[in-house]
Amino acid sequence: MFELYDIHGRIDTLHEKATVTVGVFDGVHRGHQQLLSQMEGSRLVVTLTAHPSFVLGRRDSEYWLDDPDEHLRLLFEAGAKYVAVLPFTREVARLSACEMARLLYDKLQMRSLLLGYDSRFGSKSNDDFDQLPELSRQLGFALHRGEPFLVDGQPISSSRIRESLTSGAVEETATLLGRPYAITGTVLHGRSVGHTLGFPTANIDLSLTRKMLPKEGVYAVRIKNEELRIKNCGMANLGTAPTFGVDKPLLEVHLLDFDGDLYGQTVTVEFTHRLRDIVRFDSVEALQRQLQIDLDQCRQL
Repeated sequence: MFELYDIHGRIDTLHEKATVTVGVFDGVHRGHQQLLSQMEGSRLVVTLTAHPSFVLGRRDSEYWLDDPDEHLRLLFEAGAKYVAVLPFTREVARLSACEMARLLYDKLQMRSLLLGYDSRFGSKSNDDFDQLPELSRQLGFALHRGEPFLVDGQPISSSRIRESLTSGAVEETATLLGRPYAITGTVLHGRSVGHTLGFPTANIDLSLTRKMLPKEGVYAVRIKNEELRIKNCGMANLGTAPTFGVDKPLLEVHLLDFDGDLYGQTVTVEFTHRLRDIVRFDSVEALQRQLQIDLDQCRQL
């Protein structure tokens, strides 16, 4: 049922008792990071492969704040010693809270269970969450609840981060995550319009990411590629290109102070500041003037 990992990769079994916490941990934001910091001993994070609200039909689409490999990496960076990935299915959703806790105790050598400040799990139709303290006494595992992480007086949550992305407030998103929001993809051959305008762009393939996209607009960004040792600032157009009649969302990035070939390379684009909305210009010359203004603003940032 569980896929077990340590920092080196997949493992077959655990050989020590663990302190366990359970959740989706979408984005591994600062609230999640604080929760993990409150765990003592061998920290084991049980993370779900799907949002329960999506599996149970309460959400039409499933957009994440991280990709699968990124998710594991962030959990280990936050202090997890082990990660147990639990495929979240309707069968799992039918488990009560006490049934889930027994499963964690039997399969993952749980000696302590740490709940988030507002965390609940288990079937709502068979709700025995309030019986967890009695079960912990029967089985002999400790039961604790963490404290919320507040920013501007409000707890950090994945839904709050999604709201900030929806409004394009990527600076707030970075504050809540503890890092800039980023999209990783492969550079594809594009329309080559940027070259004719004097602002060549790398066109990022968005088809393989499961991540939510920020609000359409023009952004100041950082572009990274470890293989080529690239860590450049740039500006990005995320969305359509109405001046050229393109209505399909694109992520086109112009790197500052870069002259090279990125086709086929995987790059990470970090969104640092939102500059403006996407607008339709009356002429190519007007667009070029605005792009120069955007570029100057990126350099100042």
